[in-house]
Amino acid sequence: MKKTLLFAAALFAAVTLNAGEITIDLNAASEIAYTNCSATFAVSDGALNVNYSAGAWEWAGVEFDLNNLEAVTSLSFDFKGQTPNEWTSFIIYLRDSEGARWYDDADDFSLSHADWLVKTGYLPTKLCWDVADYAFGERPFTKLGFMANPMVAESSTFSIRNIKVIVPGGTGIEDVDVSAKAVKMVRDGQLLIIRDGKTFNALGAEVK
Repeated sequence: MKKTLLFAAALFAAVTLNAGEITIDLNAASEIAYTNCSATFAVSDGALNVNYSAGAWEWAGVEFDLNNLEAVTSLSFDFKGQTPNEWTSFIIYLRDSEGARWYDDADDFSLSHADWLVKTGYLPTKLCWDVADYAFGERPFTKLGFMANPMVAESSTFSIRNIKVIVPGGTGIEDVDVSAKAVKMVRDGQLLIIRDGKTFNALGAEVK
């Protein structure tokens, strides 16, 4: 029970939950990089600035934990980059519990933009380099990744901010009286929030 409570506390510390929308904590980033590639990063002025070094068609960037999300409706984020070469792809993916990464091949983002670009309604449903014998969404999601994939070797930077994961449900908790005291409890390993006579899960969806 103690481990479950600690996990629940960590979940609340890692994300901000509001009506089916999870705001990613930029300070919770971790490095991802291909062999002999690297990424270092720091938060400044509300953005995560990533310095990366990668070979031709190799990759480096950052990931965020998603704590086994059962479903994702869409993603939204802002990004910009400074690439000295002709083309550097910017790949945004969801990684599931089997390790498969999913991206959107219709959105071929480039890191050649020095100004912020805003993307909403992004849903990465195609396999990225990986192989899976199941469809998108049939496994829980454990990671959200952002990585540079240059066509020639380079060392450069990109920045991301305002990262949100939209999940199903969560349509009831915002209507509850916010002045009422909320009680957190764990039932059958699931974190529940009781407020104003109603029960909600960690994603904000009302539990009947």
